[in-house]
Amino acid sequence: MEKFQINDAEVRRIYESKVQELKQLTAAPVDSKDYLWDEGVERYAVTIEKVKKMFESDILKNQITSKMIKNMDTFLKKCKGAEFHIALVGAIKAGKSTLINAILGYDYASTKVTPETASLTKFRKGDRNYVKATFYSKSEWDRLWKSAQKAKADVFLNEYAGLNADAVKDTWLDHEEEITECETKEKVAEVIMRWTSSKSPEHYFVKEVEVGITDLDLPEGVVLVDTPGLDDVVEYRSNITRNYIDRANAVLVCVKADALTGQEMATIYSVFANARYNPEKVYIIATQLDTLNQPERNWMQQREEWLKYLREKSAYNSGTLAEKNLIPVSAYLYSLLQISGSLTDDDDRQFDLDSILLKFRIRKMTAEDYKRLLAFTNIDNLKIRLNENIIKNYKKILVNDIKNSYDICRDEIRDCMEKLKVAQEDIIKTSQGSLEDIRKKQQECVEKYQETEKDKKELERLMKQFKMATQQRADQLEASIKALGGR
Repeated sequence: MEKFQINDAEVRRIYESKVQELKQLTAAPVDSKDYLWDEGVERYAVTIEKVKKMFESDILKNQITSKMIKNMDTFLKKCKGAEFHIALVGAIKAGKSTLINAILGYDYASTKVTPETASLTKFRKGDRNYVKATFYSKSEWDRLWKSAQKAKADVFLNEYAGLNADAVKDTWLDHEEEITECETKEKVAEVIMRWTSSKSPEHYFVKEVEVGITDLDLPEGVVLVDTPGLDDVVEYRSNITRNYIDRANAVLVCVKADALTGQEMATIYSVFANARYNPEKVYIIATQLDTLNQPERNWMQQREEWLKYLREKSAYNSGTLAEKNLIPVSAYLYSLLQISGSLTDDDDRQFDLDSILLKFRIRKMTAEDYKRLLAFTNIDNLKIRLNENIIKNYKKILVNDIKNSYDICRDEIRDCMEKLKVAQEDIIKTSQGSLEDIRKKQQECVEKYQETEKDKKELERLMKQFKMATQQRADQLEASIKALGGR
C-alpha cells in the first residue's frame, strides 16, 4: 500500500511556530484605560480583547464566524460605555412619553408623536443642554422602506408622500450628526420637536435623538430611553425596540391600565421573551389610571387580574416579584397637578383636569384633595423606586450584567476552541495515515457535501410548494372577505 510520507518533526515545528505567534499576540499589552472604571470589568474586557486578537490573526481568522467577532465587539462596547440604560417600551400611545416627562419634571418628550414618527430618544445628564440627531444610512433606510412596503403601512406611506419627503431624502440619509446647543429647557423641547414632529419631512430619516440636560436628576452614565412602539406597523422600527430590550439594564413596560387584553399581554410577554430570562429588570407600569371610570376602585379590581397573568412562567414566574414590580401610575394627572395653580379657565388642560376630578367626585379641589390625588398618581413613589432599586445600585447592576455577558462569550469561545482542537487532531491523524486513507476521508467529505446539497434542494422545493399553497389560501380568503363585504 502506498504510504504518504510526512516529517513529524516538520509538522511539530509548524504547529509550535503558530502557537508561539498566538502567545505573542496574547502577551502584547492591551490599552485598558476605557475599562478602568471597574477592576472586574477591566479584567473581563482585557481577556476578550486578547482572544479577539487571536481570532483575527491569519492563523485563526478562517476558523471563526463573523457572528462571534460581532458578539465580542458588542461585549467590549458595553464595557467601554459603562452606561446604564433604563428603557421605556410598550405599544404605541401607551403613555411612554408622558411618563418620561413626569419623571424628568418637564415636557421634553413630544406626546404628539404619531405611530408614523417614532424614533429612539435618549435623555442623560450633560455638562450643557444639547440635542443631537443622528440619521439613517442609505442601507438602513432601504431596509426600513422595504419593511413598510411589506407591511402595507398605508398611513406611513401616504404621510410620507403627502409631505414630499422623498425630495429631501438624499439630504438627510448618511448625513453627519446634527448637534444643537440650547440655553433653555424651552429651546431643548423645541429642537426635539423639530426632529420628531410629523409636520416636518426630515423626521422620517432621524434614527436617534440624544438629549443632554444639565439639571437632570440622574447620575452620569444613567440614560433614560424612549423607544418606538412594539406594535409599530413598520417592523424594522419595532425590531429596534426588541433589540434594545435585551441591551437595556432595566425595562419599564408601559401598558394602559383601562383593560388587560390579549394585545397588552402579548406586549408584556414579548418583553419578557427579549429580556433573556432576567425578569428582575422588568417593571410593568400600568399607565393612564385617570382614564378609568372610577380610578381608585377600578384599579383595585384590575390589579388582581393583572397579577394572575404576571405570576405565570411566561412573565415573572413569581408572585412576590410580580407584586413588587407592578406599578400603577397616572403621569398626565401628575403633570396637570404640577401646573394646576397657573391654569386659566379657558385652558384646555384645565378642562382635562376638571373632567378627571369629577371621576374622584371632586368639584373644587382642596389642599387635602391635592395631596390625595398626588399620592394616587404614584409618580413620586415610582421615582423613589427607580432611585432606590435601580439608580443607586446602577454600577453594581451594570457590572453584574457585564459579568453575565462575559460568561456567555467565554462559553462560546470554549466551544469554538474545542471544535478547533478536534479538527486539528483529525488533520494530524489523517496526515499520518496512508494515501488511501486520505482519499477515503476526502470521498466521505464529498459524499457528505452532496447529501447536504440534495437535502437543501429538497427543502427549497418544499418551501416553494408551501409558499404557493399559502398564497392560494390567502387569495381564497381575500375573495371570501370581499364577497362578504358585497352582501
